[in-house]
Amino acid sequence: MNQEWIERKDVQEMFSLTTKQFGRVLRNIKRRHKYDYYLWIDRDKDNKSKMYINNECVDWLRKVYFNKEVHYLTSEIEFYKEKIFDLENELGIDHRRNKYVSTSLRFLPYKFDKSVSAIHVALHRMRKFFPYPITFEEDDVICVKEEGIKWLYENYFKRDYLKELEEYKWHLEMQKNNFNNNEILKL
Repeated sequence: MNQEWIERKDVQEMFSLTTKQFGRVLRNIKRRHKYDYYLWIDRDKDNKSKMYINNECVDWLRKVYFNKEVHYLTSEIEFYKEKIFDLENELGIDHRRNKYVSTSLRFLPYKFDKSVSAIHVALHRMRKFFPYPITFEEDDVICVKEEGIKWLYENYFKRDYLKELEEYKWHLEMQKNNFNNNEILKL
């Protein structure tokens, strides 16, 4: 077995978990990371199965799942940003920068797919965060500046942001697999 995979028992001992506790962790991994290739089951000649866990999953357990110092979504977002950065470096892709544009207050509920009241609560919290005005008026329409849109997206509507990061990471992993498959075919 290569170094990318670790046997289940070793990971369980690494975090000092009982079998029941580790079973709960595995259910959460399966629920939370449906599209990630974190778990692998191998059967030997006697039809006994062994479960292996990807090193990236062990890293996720350490930095996100068992990290009680930082909010779960915040640590999950940081973990995905780190993995995306590594994948972009490996593939030689320029680091993707989201382009945020000033948006009318009227269109924010559609942009974030949230109710008007949820948007107003978010704007109220955002105004507490910024020491200067984050909205402006243009042609009798109130707009939110680019940095305000970015703050809303990355700090208030974190689940949507995390979902986008997960999709982008999956896209990069598919590019990496296609690149590796093409390299193997050339040999």
